[in-house]
Amino acid sequence: MANFHLELVTPERLVLSEDVQAVRAPGIDGSLGILAGHAPLLTQLTIGLIKITQPNGKEELFATTGGFMQVSREKVIILADSAENANEIDLERERAEATRMRQALEVPGSNIDAEKLRQDLDAVMNRIQVAQLHQ
Repeated sequence: MANFHLELVTPERLVLSEDVQAVRAPGIDGSLGILAGHAPLLTQLTIGLIKITQPNGKEELFATTGGFMQVSREKVIILADSAENANEIDLERERAEATRMRQALEVPGSNIDAEKLRQDLDAVMNRIQVAQLHQ
């Protein structure tokens, strides 16, 4: 199977820049699979899993909170709001954070931005799911 170049970038750093066999990313209209020679595409990403298949068939998983993906015939660029490799996610820390957030949402009349907290909780739950897939 043919390979193509992938760049995975966040505002903080270049996460990945290498040749890969396939990429699966969470588009706003559903999961997108990209192989070499895919038609050009620009799409928005949402919270979810980015799965990268290396040329040797090994898979690498990343939790993302969204961004954009640009596909050209030669390469794919993912400009992610965040991208955390599954093997770097501290599962216990994320579970504790999810518990803390749920408790904060249950406090009646609290002075919190509930919508923002729910979005943050969605991102934490995604990191938990991605880390569990990696185990």
